[in-house]
Order: sequence, then structure tokens, then C-alpha cells
Amino acid sequence: MRPEEYLLASHAIHIEMGRLSERLLELARFRCAEPSNQAFLNLMNRQAELLEELSDLHDRAATSFRNSSRMPLG
Repeated sequence: MRPEEYLLASHAIHIEMGRLSERLLELARFRCAEPSNQAFLNLMNRQAELLEELSDLHDRAATSFRNSSRMPLG
């Protein structure tokens, strides 16, 4: 994985996480951020998926960066 690929992918995740946060804040303002609200559960599930995706992306990038740093120059 190239650094540019990592940055683009992680940026897209951060943008979606920001949108989810705005929606969660909206639900909280209207006292709808509770487990009985399916929209709230969907948002929380999506947030968990994105965090897992970000963790996997980080692991892949770290492995790739480590391996590329071991390659001889030339």
C-alpha cells in the first residue's frame, strides 16, 4: 500500500465518521439516541464498522510501510 492510498482511504473514513457524529448529535438533541431507535442502532453499527475498517487499513499500511523500508535502495 502506498502512502497516498492510505491517506485517501483513511480520509474517506474520517469524512463519513464526521457525518455520523453530526447525525448522532442530532439524535441526542432530540432525545432519540437510545437502543430502541433503529436509526441510532444503525449509526452505531456503522461507526463500529468504520473503526474496524480504519484499524485494518492501519495494519495493512504499517505492514506495507515496514516491508518497503527493508527494500534496498537503488
